[in-house]
Amino acid sequence: MLRKIIITTLFLFNILIFGQSDKEVLLLYKNVIEKSDSLLAIGKIAQIDSKKVLSDAKLADKEYPEKYFKKSMEYFKNYQYNESGFLFYLGKMRTEDLNNLGHEHYNTGSEYETLLEEGIFMYLAVDADNYMKVLKMAQDYYNTNDYTYISKTKGYKKLKDPKNYSQMIKVLQEDKGKIQAELNGDREDMKNRIAPYFQMLEK
Repeated sequence: MLRKIIITTLFLFNILIFGQSDKEVLLLYKNVIEKSDSLLAIGKIAQIDSKKVLSDAKLADKEYPEKYFKKSMEYFKNYQYNESGFLFYLGKMRTEDLNNLGHEHYNTGSEYETLLEEGIFMYLAVDADNYMKVLKMAQDYYNTNDYTYISKTKGYKKLKDPKNYSQMIKVLQEDKGKIQAELNGDREDMKNRIAPYFQMLEK
């Protein structure tokens, strides 16, 4: 159930998209794996600069959806994965709103968005409770803040739960032991698929 809801498509390997010699991409994956493991071990997996990331969300609300993903990537590269996840999931919902209005269309699935989807999962999967909190923070923000880029446009109506995150949150709140075990299994599978390529970083 969780796999179907949360991991609808995992595109690992981005290496095939960016080119197998792209060490920068490999390093981003390696960093998120190591950072999530270390922060979980010291009990700081849930740390987040709420004030700063909410300020960034307000600014992104005035722009095209791409702004959310670009800012998310900035946080990702700076090892701030909860902030990155918040903006990524918010951007997904804003994109649904924009495309539903019909005046413009934003295509998701760019190279860096694919990397973000996988990388953020690698981080959040180590702690189901934190995963749930990041999703809920994005959903709560979406529900209580207008997308000012289009909110005054004639015919606009905010979608309700556009990415079905309510269901994801519910799943993450259920049998936490079972859910965490499933998340761990999915994450471990991804780690095993990417780890052999880390030797490229040593060349």
